[in-house]
Amino acid sequence: MRVYQVPQHTFLLLVGGALLAAAPHLLMGPTWLRILLPVLLLARILIQRGRLAMPGRVIRVVLLLGVVLGTLYTHGTVLGPEAGTCLLVAAFGLKTLEMFRLRDAYVLLVLGYFVLATTFLFFQGPLAALYVFAAMVLLTAALVGINRPETGARSRTHLRLASVMVLQALPLMVLLFVLVPRIAPLWALEFQKEGARTGMSDSMAPGEVSRLTESTALAFRVEFDGPVPSPAERYWRGLTYSLFDGRRWSQATPGGLPRPELVVYPGQPSAPWHEQLLAQRAAAEQVGSELVYRYRVVQEASRRPWLYTLAVPFVREPTRGIGQVRDFRLVSEDDITQRYAYTVESYPLLTAAVGLPDWERDFNLALPEQGNPRSRRLAQRWLDEANGDVESYALRVLTHFRQEAFYYTLEPPLLGSNTVDEFLFDTRRGFCEHYASAFAFMMRAAGVPARIVAGYQGGELNPVGNHLRVHQYHAHAWTEIWIEGRGWVEFDPTGAVAPERIEQGMDRFLGREMGALENLFSGAAFSRNPLLARMRNSLDYLQFSWQKWVLGYDQTSQLAFLQRWLKDVSPLRIGLALLIGVVVMLLPVALWVLLRQRGPQRSPLQREYRALRRQLLRSGIPVSGSQPPRALSAAVAQACPPATDAIRAWVSQYEQAVYAEQADAQAVQRLRRLRRTLRWRLRRSAVTA
Repeated sequence: MRVYQVPQHTFLLLVGGALLAAAPHLLMGPTWLRILLPVLLLARILIQRGRLAMPGRVIRVVLLLGVVLGTLYTHGTVLGPEAGTCLLVAAFGLKTLEMFRLRDAYVLLVLGYFVLATTFLFFQGPLAALYVFAAMVLLTAALVGINRPETGARSRTHLRLASVMVLQALPLMVLLFVLVPRIAPLWALEFQKEGARTGMSDSMAPGEVSRLTESTALAFRVEFDGPVPSPAERYWRGLTYSLFDGRRWSQATPGGLPRPELVVYPGQPSAPWHEQLLAQRAAAEQVGSELVYRYRVVQEASRRPWLYTLAVPFVREPTRGIGQVRDFRLVSEDDITQRYAYTVESYPLLTAAVGLPDWERDFNLALPEQGNPRSRRLAQRWLDEANGDVESYALRVLTHFRQEAFYYTLEPPLLGSNTVDEFLFDTRRGFCEHYASAFAFMMRAAGVPARIVAGYQGGELNPVGNHLRVHQYHAHAWTEIWIEGRGWVEFDPTGAVAPERIEQGMDRFLGREMGALENLFSGAAFSRNPLLARMRNSLDYLQFSWQKWVLGYDQTSQLAFLQRWLKDVSPLRIGLALLIGVVVMLLPVALWVLLRQRGPQRSPLQREYRALRRQLLRSGIPVSGSQPPRALSAAVAQACPPATDAIRAWVSQYEQAVYAEQADAQAVQRLRRLRRTLRWRLRRSAVTA
């Protein structure tokens, strides 16, 4: 059987497109896939050059079984996005060794388009979109090339035609993106449950939050409708820790409580505390004097359900799956497995709107029966000195942190079983979780309800987009205590020890604490170089805009957009808008085709001759449309002698093509190259009339 040979002018396009389509998966895929695919492409190149024979059926079956076993070994399954993508990329490579017929080449290209689409499972930024666009042009050029098997075809011609085809499809793609009803995107598929989790944990022990400072990964971006709060006001709450076992603080709730007592989701039963909170918000909106922040958060995938907001948060428009928690947080019903956008209004002065029932008071006073005896005695003594005044007692503890030799450090010493005693009386060196834990313990030991709030503090302002970047190294923990008449009041003992950490941000603190190599990649390092800072901020703004307008264009955004333009959103109106959009896009093309058909039909040589005359006229050489080529040559030689050789070479090539009565693509390309040489000569020389 004769094996199909990919045309030589198309083969490199096919191999290059296949390599570009698979490259992103090679970066993230298993080692065996990184080795297998280049080997397969190299083997296909040798086969194309006749140095290797096509493998037989047995070898191909063995390779396929090896791919399946490799996928099972790496992922434990052949199902799901990650395993399925790995299997698809490997099968794509194997298909290059099975191009026996033209149909197999078509199948390979179709597989290439599918592999390109799966790139968005792992990369969704604008640079990824440009990369996919370039790879799609290469694959389309290969598709054009295998349909033009003549030996005179050229790769550049295929690339130019493929680029035009893809660019022509872009307006229609944008129209369909805007108008066609939104479904869950490809990158919304659920990945394996054992995937890595990032950010804050549902429990906290001394030394754990400080480990997050080793990561420069992005946690979320925030865009405010109005002025951006000062760094000291940027407390992004995501979790609250109420259970203390002597060493570790954890998220926990009393057993037997109905769900609405803790969290309320839209469309589900409400609770008195939630109704009271909504009523206080409505009163604040009516008065218009309450402090309120309106902003949009684009949160990175964390595989955890916590959403990060300022206190006290309300979703701008009730969104299914986002619940409001009694302790002034927002949570998602499902883990955040992809970038997630939500719009929030925060009212920081509504912390007293929710009361403190007995069960919540008891839960936030609980301490182990034994442990940390010195801290317990000190707490009782200081409370007596404050005459039982809670706020005075809290300020006394903060004053102790501020005036005594306490240090804020990224590398605190290890603590034993009595963590609070050892920290307060012995080591006196710690990160935010050490100070928050000690402060909360001291409050509870004195009979004051207290809890730890965990999340992020601060954020790096991007002046290009006027939005905040919050990274993992902004992780922070602070404390809230209950004061009668004021509700839950925020106290941050870290601010008493290292006020610059709160007021100036974690970036400056890291600049002093981190080594030279780590500091090179911090925000402070970029800010010292204006050019690098501008480039970084511009790229970040581009990424944020892409997330906001493209990735964030979900069903809710689409409905709001269509209601603004179509008023009544119905299938009929959407269909009419789609039809009108297609007609508007196709009308200029149709008019251009009609005008070309009505005008004189010129051959490629005639168009090249007209292009030469226009070029000479722009250079100041007087020529007319009735002059033959040799007359043009004489005019150029008289006006610009240094260009004589170039114009004569062009005229000679033109006459050969005309008298041969065939103008193939190569002849026209040679004329264009000679015309570019002539243009360069004319620009280099002074033209005289």
